[in-house]
Amino acid sequence: YYAGTSESSIQVQYDGDFITRVDDGTVMNVSAGWLYEGMALAIVPGPKNESERKKQLKMTNGSRRFIINHDGTISVANRPDLVLGISRNPNLYLVDRYSPNRAIFKNVEKIRQSSNDSKEIEDCDGIKLELKSHAPYTIMPINKDVLVNDIFQSSFRVLGLGPSEDALQVIYRKNKIIVRNHNNYFLSLHFPGHFAGNGVNIVGSALDSWLTIWFVKIWTEVIARKLVDFSINNDGTISPSSAPHLALGFQVPTFCNPSHEPVSGHTRDALNERSVMSLRNLFIIFTMKSYFKEKIK
Repeated sequence: YYAGTSESSIQVQYDGDFITRVDDGTVMNVSAGWLYEGMALAIVPGPKNESERKKQLKMTNGSRRFIINHDGTISVANRPDLVLGISRNPNLYLVDRYSPNRAIFKNVEKIRQSSNDSKEIEDCDGIKLELKSHAPYTIMPINKDVLVNDIFQSSFRVLGLGPSEDALQVIYRKNKIIVRNHNNYFLSLHFPGHFAGNGVNIVGSALDSWLTIWFVKIWTEVIARKLVDFSINNDGTISPSSAPHLALGFQVPTFCNPSHEPVSGHTRDALNERSVMSLRNLFIIFTMKSYFKEKIK
């Protein structure tokens, strides 16, 4: 979800566990059951009978169960120290490449040229992901590592707009944007599929030298290429290699108002394109309970 006007607000009902949208019976859910600060909230199909209700109460770490607190805040039942709130940093998403919300980067030529560097990754300095469109800001992580808890200790971080001192510092190798100041994490799409509204994160592992693990090489070069392969464009934007009509961007428009030209061969407006993932394109961000004090009226 996003914050918006009262006219566009959804109507819900609460039964002690689920927060259900009246219009269609969908329920609020913490994305993938990752109960961490900074994680997104989505709506998913709700239970249609008692058997489904019992199942959904237990699935994905109880990510569909919520409690309404006396101070007017709302917490996920299994993490009462976290409440619903609004991120102060606009998140990084895919947008249409000619959208006014697209990100235009300052150092694209330096980043592109880093692909020709013969040095080992560990011997390279990263280049700041500074913005020309949203100057003086940069791309930065806006939450702590979210651990997936598999044998490779894989994790990811959500990205957003932030100050220059917290900027990602990157190099470009084999169509991968590698973040040198975050243990060589890769830039990656959050969900499979190329659609406007898909989140853009960094993914990696807490293990030392994780890039040399055989499974990681297979994952990045074969299994997940469409998630982690990006192209650096001449207009200063960055696109998924398989979707040149999309680019990195934000919920907020550019500060410099460039002209918006469609990309040759991709003239449809992807922002209005219906997607099977559409219910996941709207987000609310978890913040610490102390930040959110306004009572529900």
